Amino acid sequence: MQTRAPRRLAFWTVVLFLVWLSLPERFDALHVGIGIVGSFLIALANTDLKTSRKYLINWPKALAYFPWLFVRILASGLRVSYLVLHPRLPIQPQLLNYRTRFDENHAAVMLLGNSITLTPGTVTVEASDGEVVVHALDSESAASVTGHRLRDKVAAVFNGEMRPR
Repeated sequence: MQTRAPRRLAFWTVVLFLVWLSLPERFDALHVGIGIVGSFLIALANTDLKTSRKYLINWPKALAYFPWLFVRILASGLRVSYLVLHPRLPIQPQLLNYRTRFDENHAAVMLLGNSITLTPGTVTVEASDGEVVVHALDSESAASVTGHRLRDKVAAVFNGEMRPR
């Protein structure tokens, strides 16, 4: 077991417990106990205790990524609204197999897949080691995924860590 795993487990247990404390109406022993046990079990289920590979996050790039993604979500939302309100409904649904080049970085694949799903007009159907399957509503939505800009932004968050072409 690596030395960072127990600290990561403790950190996420505390974070999840603080979120739990913001939710209930009562703070009796039963609810606090359920919160502690539940937070620990969720953190344990989501912490890989055996991995020795760490992914360094470039925090300035990560903090810049989320406002960029928010603007992208708004723009895509307007595009999907136009498609839905258009009298001819000009959609061209399609499934794309997209190579991410994040073969070893599961966190980057997860961030990419979730970012695609949050963007209106696209949904990540499946994510595996180096590939995501995406359902796109139209060709412009498909191009936003295959244009590599999103993938490159995610790679920048993880210090540009991608497998070479």
